[in-house]
Amino acid sequence: MNQLKYEDASRQGIDMTMIAVCRKLRRLAKLDRLKLDEREHRSGLNRHLFDYIEYCGRDVLDFVKQYLSNIQPYMILRRKDQEPDQSFICVIDNIYRVSVYIKVDNRQFEEVVISFHENNKRGIAKTNSLIEADQNRYVPIFADSVLSCVAEENRYVVRAFIQRGLTVLGLDLAAAKCEDVFLVEKNGIHMQFLSYCNEYIRDLYTSDLNLDFDRIEVFSVLQQISFTSYGRDTFSSISILIDSLCVQKDMVSKSLADFALVTFVQNLRLTDEQKQELISLLEEKFRVTSIRGIDLILQRVRESLYLS
Repeated sequence: MNQLKYEDASRQGIDMTMIAVCRKLRRLAKLDRLKLDEREHRSGLNRHLFDYIEYCGRDVLDFVKQYLSNIQPYMILRRKDQEPDQSFICVIDNIYRVSVYIKVDNRQFEEVVISFHENNKRGIAKTNSLIEADQNRYVPIFADSVLSCVAEENRYVVRAFIQRGLTVLGLDLAAAKCEDVFLVEKNGIHMQFLSYCNEYIRDLYTSDLNLDFDRIEVFSVLQQISFTSYGRDTFSSISILIDSLCVQKDMVSKSLADFALVTFVQNLRLTDEQKQELISLLEEKFRVTSIRGIDLILQRVRESLYLS
């Protein structure tokens, strides 16, 4: 089989437009050629993310470097309506609802100044829901290594490192080569994230938290949870994930706990009223507590539920 070209993929409806800008962001982050604008935005939308990163034991600039080093083309889109002039690029993470404002030197594009925040108030990180809903489409990725290949059939298995929350996961994915990138099923990435999350929840049963595994609702085959049928289980599962995050002692463990919490919450299918009820229950449960950072964690849950 002849190697696929970008135009071949585009004709099949695969979005290849973010590859060039994504490659530049990854390269500049790995070369440490970026600066972070940590000033609080006039809107105040960036303060929560910075505080939460620090709560989890991470240095904010180190996290941003890691995030941009591992960003993938399918994760981002341009928001030109948010770009005040040609020296700015607004990149939106489709999966994680993070807005990254990048001031670049258009003559060379050799250094970037990052204004990095997480919030979806007033639709700042609004994306096309029809695009997001199409989980089975193929997307381009940058792979770290090739694990196996049948070159004449253009069939590969590649290892890619992909950021989810505060954690970078190494995923093994079936792929087809397309010039200097690989095409993979987006749903394959999604399913591996859910698998990691389910394993984490199962592992809580054997932890020292003294938790009742029978009250944890693991994702169903349909990869969603019915709040109507399993309301208490959903509430208990989020509570248990919050407890796990709170008791972790080191940066890596907190990052993994955050990954599980974010992945779990973002895969709930709830109405706005159910989201509000869930948040209300969590706030009531943790109203009187000495847990450090609980307000940051609860806001993390709110943002993951896309509550404004």
